Amino acid sequence: MLRVSRSWFVWIPACAGMTVFAAPPLTLDEALRAAESRSPQLAAQRASAESAAALVPAAGENPDPKLFVGIENVPVEGADKWSLNADFMTMRRAGVSQDFVRGEKRESRQAKAAADAKREAAVLEMQRADLRRDVATSWFDKLYAERSLALVRALIDEAGLQESTATAGVAAGKAAASEAVAARALRATLADRLADTQRQARRAAAMLTRWIGDDADRAPANPPDVLSLPHHAAAIEENLERHPHLAMYAPMEAAAAADLKLAEAAKSPDWSAEVSYAQRGPAYTNMMSVMLRMDLPIFTSSRQQPVIASKMAQLEQVRAQADDARRRHVAEIRAGLVDWEAAKVRVDRYDREIVPLAQERARVAAADYSGARADLGAVLEARRSLLEARLSALQAQAELARAWAQLAYLVPPEVHR
Repeated sequence: MLRVSRSWFVWIPACAGMTVFAAPPLTLDEALRAAESRSPQLAAQRASAESAAALVPAAGENPDPKLFVGIENVPVEGADKWSLNADFMTMRRAGVSQDFVRGEKRESRQAKAAADAKREAAVLEMQRADLRRDVATSWFDKLYAERSLALVRALIDEAGLQESTATAGVAAGKAAASEAVAARALRATLADRLADTQRQARRAAAMLTRWIGDDADRAPANPPDVLSLPHHAAAIEENLERHPHLAMYAPMEAAAAADLKLAEAAKSPDWSAEVSYAQRGPAYTNMMSVMLRMDLPIFTSSRQQPVIASKMAQLEQVRAQADDARRRHVAEIRAGLVDWEAAKVRVDRYDREIVPLAQERARVAAADYSGARADLGAVLEARRSLLEARLSALQAQAELARAWAQLAYLVPPEVHR
């Protein structure tokens, strides 16, 4: 009677770690640090934040003074035509003028610049959180794709052994030809699964390469504890303003409020001062002038008031967008918690029930086959079921890891502490 190798039924959860790599394993934290240090997107946004911050001091200043020079009252007719010193009214004039913006306008401009700088900094944190989540997801995809790949390869080796045994049994007249065909069919099925798993592993590595370059070729290290979050699940909705995807709305609202205040301040006039010195011909005395100018906002209903109404509408728009983003974010958090909790239950079910039962079924089928109480087809079917159970268990672990990554990187790491 044919014997089935017992090594088929030995389940090694860490079979992915059997492969030897020249480079040390890549931890998730190391991948996150590498991605942050190499990301051109973060570098670009960091420069944008620095640029916006640099504009804040200048926003509250008056405009630069203006220097002007010129010639006034040059005759264009008569005996003194085009003369610069014959007529007493002709003057070579030079002076300085300065515009003075009202204090509340300069304060509003500076407040808007400061809010814009905070918004750019918040966008940087949002992109950083998105990057960490995407890198973690890619890292987990690669980890579980490689574990699935190692599992399928081990099962292919066992299937090859079983095919050889069945073929020898047919040649010796101790087994039916259908058993050898079934063994070859199982090996072909596993080969197809191997090709698909290799595709998934290569795709996961390609996605990770985008973030960390050649380090993506290193084998992933053991994963972090995805059964617990770095922040308490019950408190994850607290301090929503610290969440990167919401932190940008507070400075956006502040900028809109500053714009509104600036539009209201436009109803109050600004003024300017001008000092000039005029040189006339040698027969005449030189002169000095001092001029004051002031805006006259006397048509506010058709000029300033429409702008104020527009800025008020923009402020309400930002507030509504912030409220919608907050509701959407809270819904995503709650949905993510549901997915994470469900994935934990599913992984536990596979560990405690589904995989052990599939292993027991395969063991019983092999024992029955050894005792001539079952044919090889029953053994192969049991093995196929065990393969599916183990691969499904890995998929459940991968789904748990992805759900964990969606929640773990909602807020910056310093908030967790």
